[in-house]
Amino acid sequence: MSCLGAKQDQAAKKLVNSLKDFISEHEGTQSTIAKKVGVAMCEAFLAYDEGDFARAVDLLAPVRYQVVTIGGSNAQRDVFNLFLIHAAIKSSEKRHHQLARNLLLERKALKETAPMTDRLIAKAMAMHGD
Repeated sequence: MSCLGAKQDQAAKKLVNSLKDFISEHEGTQSTIAKKVGVAMCEAFLAYDEGDFARAVDLLAPVRYQVVTIGGSNAQRDVFNLFLIHAAIKSSEKRHHQLARNLLLERKALKETAPMTDRLIAKAMAMHGD
């Protein structure tokens, strides 16, 4: 994420390739987590950065509930949920718009008074009020 934010796309792609090499050369917990979750997450970030929001959603949505396996705090893991919501809102796929609404409703149920959730709901409705 930091490489892409710093516009170092090639470095980000090298990191993804390095992760894939790690998976093919090692066994164990970290390799398993990287294989099940890490690669999809990294490729989703690359797709988003390239403007392919639908691909980002298709990569990240299936592993959404497995993100917890990477560790970190709830707030750190929430970044990935927010990323998925943003990608789904920006996607050209109607099914992703529905996913965004569902994720936002889930988020609202868990964090009733979070202003960011309310802003995202308003944004989703303004863009895809269908």
